Amino acid sequence: MEKQSMLGFKYLGDFVDFYESLDFIRPWKITTENMNERGRRIENRRYTEKIRKLFAQKKLFRRMVSVAEIISFIDGYEIMSRVVKELKNDLSAKDFQAIELFNEYKIAFSKNRRIDYIFKYDKKLILVEFRVSTTFPNISGMWQKKETELLIYKELLQNYLPDYYKIHLYALIAMPEYHLNQPIPKQIKYNADNVRYFSAFLREIMVKEFPDIQGY
Repeated sequence: MEKQSMLGFKYLGDFVDFYESLDFIRPWKITTENMNERGRRIENRRYTEKIRKLFAQKKLFRRMVSVAEIISFIDGYEIMSRVVKELKNDLSAKDFQAIELFNEYKIAFSKNRRIDYIFKYDKKLILVEFRVSTTFPNISGMWQKKETELLIYKELLQNYLPDYYKIHLYALIAMPEYHLNQPIPKQIKYNADNVRYFSAFLREIMVKEFPDIQGY
């Protein structure tokens, strides 16, 4: 699985270390601006070049990654780093260390379709599609769109993965937290709640043998 991914982490703590190694000038902010506008401001940053090199080194993709895609990657890394930190508090050290994480996994025989994130725990996989929505996702229909994509990805994976894998799906939708450098409290809270919910989902579905479905 690691060979087919842009990034692969056998230990979740390594993902947080990778994200922090990008060394932003200031804390990363998910803003309401257009992705290309945000991208132009970071085009010459060292972390932008680092992500471009990672994208190119695997030779999984046919073109150079755009600045808008890099913004999307980093927005995802920011939210996912929060999820990992939440998981570290929720799980025993043994279970936390047993979870693997893969980013930008290229599905075989799929004409370059990629899964944003895959969490792996023993023989359980959770496929995650990430997106930032400028309107609340339950209004925009973003969840339905992403869940449809995930169903397709699951079917494509089942063409070649061993039958013993149990595959689960999750659409992780975030919202911009700042507008013109001003915080948006309602959307910051939305993201915090979503991070906690997703962490609970991972804990219940991946780690517990008998999930307490009413517990989240």
